[in-house]
Amino acid sequence: PFQKMLIDEMKDIDDAVYTHHTGNVIHALNTESKVKIMLLAHIDEIGLIIKDVESNGILKLTSIGGIRPYMYLGQHVNVIHYNDNCEVTYIPGVIGSTPNMNSANLKVDDLNLDLGFKDKEEALKKIKIGDVVIHRNYTTRLENDLLASKALDDKIGAFICTEVLREVKNKTKNGVYFAATVGEETTGRGAKVAVAEVNPSIALDVGSSGDVHYRDGLNHNISLGSGPILTIASHANQRVTKILKEEAEKLSINLQTSIEIEKTYTDMDSVYDKNGGIPSQLISIPLRYMHSSVEVCSLKDVENIINLLVAFIMAVTEKTSFNPFEQ
Repeated sequence: PFQKMLIDEMKDIDDAVYTHHTGNVIHALNTESKVKIMLLAHIDEIGLIIKDVESNGILKLTSIGGIRPYMYLGQHVNVIHYNDNCEVTYIPGVIGSTPNMNSANLKVDDLNLDLGFKDKEEALKKIKIGDVVIHRNYTTRLENDLLASKALDDKIGAFICTEVLREVKNKTKNGVYFAATVGEETTGRGAKVAVAEVNPSIALDVGSSGDVHYRDGLNHNISLGSGPILTIASHANQRVTKILKEEAEKLSINLQTSIEIEKTYTDMDSVYDKNGGIPSQLISIPLRYMHSSVEVCSLKDVENIINLLVAFIMAVTEKTSFNPFEQ
């Protein structure tokens, strides 16, 4: 449903749309250009999946991605159920909490999903093994231009990419591709397929990184409202990084730094070494309470990332080299 919504939202912006059986959708501008700048943002989210139904109609679960089971206790959820015609139904439910549950030692196997069914027979008429379970969505505008919602990792990244394409349409001759990828939280399959399909000149992953200033006793330099996060990593291209820094300085956008030497655990890890090596960088949105139902981001950071990406796209030409030996 989210991908179909994006296609509809982008119909007056896209020059071309490419869909794939994995669930990926790629939105493209200027497809004849030799310069291909790919923006990636994943539309999948962490969650749960139904693995069994007990005789009393209670559903047992297993995890999708890096969930923390205690965050689901006493929560409203939706089951995403597809019928044989691929029509989707959202079935409301709750994950119950009982006095003997200890959140510190809770495992996903301990969670009980209650949809109100009286027995197993009734349950299997409405749901099936393999249906996905996600938090109910309550989006809230907080003070100081902060936004709270589930799955801002990484649907806020998808929003940023749509706005970037909107801004650069008819302003650049560069090819610009927004890959709305699937599977980032599990296998990275969407990003791998996207780069194989487009073979981009440059890949910029628009992801999320944790802000932990709200926690006592931790020393961390990332905070909400203080600007986009650039990644220092062995697989982040230094020329891409240099141009991003130069454009940020021109726009008076403060940049924050995240050091991820080996892996970033994002789509960037799935693209940088493909097709003989793709110059890549991870631009992250500072995010508070990541992988919870109340993730929080700053709309100021969102605006700054949009402006920075637009400036980067406008700065790159066919003559731009990302090889440090050709500077």
